[in-house]
Amino acid sequence: MKKMLSLFMIVLVPSFAFALAGFGIQVGSDLSKLGSYSYSEGSGLTEVTINTYEMESNPGSFGGYAFIDLFGFALEAESEIAAGKYEFDFTNQFLPEMEQKIPFVWGRGSYSFTFKKNIMDLSIPFLAKAAVNAGGGFGSHAATKRVNVDMVRSILDEEDLSNVNLGQNEIETLIEDFLTNTENWEKASGLHLQAGLRFKVLVLDTHINARYNLAKDIYTDKAGWLQLMFKLGFAI
Repeated sequence: MKKMLSLFMIVLVPSFAFALAGFGIQVGSDLSKLGSYSYSEGSGLTEVTINTYEMESNPGSFGGYAFIDLFGFALEAESEIAAGKYEFDFTNQFLPEMEQKIPFVWGRGSYSFTFKKNIMDLSIPFLAKAAVNAGGGFGSHAATKRVNVDMVRSILDEEDLSNVNLGQNEIETLIEDFLTNTENWEKASGLHLQAGLRFKVLVLDTHINARYNLAKDIYTDKAGWLQLMFKLGFAI
């Protein structure tokens, strides 16, 4: 009985066994991506069509984090950037078919604060400490917009797109300049919920988190998105 009790005490260690502060880098993936979009107006010689194509893969992310931790509660600050590639094209009677689709990189920048608590602490004797945690917080996000008909009208300063008489390179440059200007990015803030698993070996600290962000239209027509994050850093 005493042996079983001793083993139980070793496995369930108090939360303060984890470090009081830490920092590191994080990589991850958004589990959402921009879908396809197609718009046509007019008919015959006056027909104009704008197409954007679904991303081939989910955007990847990279960033950094820092936290303070005491008695199982932690406050964490993060910043990250994410990027994913998609393609679009634009056709009218003057430009019946582009030589190739125009590639563009969708981008997102975010910072967030998360308050979380260990809900289960475990210890692997002589190897590592581990904890399951859950929490929530607040984040602010900005992302490039997906190409659409209203955007093209604004960029080309033409209400009737059948009047556009520009080459592919000119259209590509105008749209790229518009999308890379952060003043034209979609911006949103909102709450997030997350759950994670943390491992610590000596001063090496790792986290695996799943998070759902509530931020409308960062991904067009979506109320939010799910992301996975892997963090690696040092804890003191």
